[in-house]
Amino acid sequence: MNWLLFLTVLITIESGGDKTLVGDLNIRNHAYGVCQIRQPYLDDVNAIAGTHYLMRDVTESETLAKWAVLCYVKHYGKEYTRVTGKPLDMEAAARMHNGGPSGWRRKSTDVYWEKFKKELAHASDQATNQK
Repeated sequence: MNWLLFLTVLITIESGGDKTLVGDLNIRNHAYGVCQIRQPYLDDVNAIAGTHYLMRDVTESETLAKWAVLCYVKHYGKEYTRVTGKPLDMEAAARMHNGGPSGWRRKSTDVYWEKFKKELAHASDQATNQK
């Protein structure tokens, strides 16, 4: 899987690259930074990796935000692979990022995946045209 492309598309649709963005103000756990990470997501990452990062850490550092996303989806991707017998792919990873560890199963992540897929096609077209 092309993780660089995955992260590029994710950041484009989540924040357009705006690390100061605070999203979902209408719900309890707001989403922060370029990857729009919420506190429970970061809590999972800290538990998985044995780290103690704060929300401001992943908000201020795009590199750390990207690492957190990869840590999260790769970890929960193992369960996806165990259950389905398939390797983790962009769809499952995107849907997990959007809907939690079992987001790949949730109908509520269908809209997110459609948005992701459109941006993925756009990013792929741009890469082809630059060659």
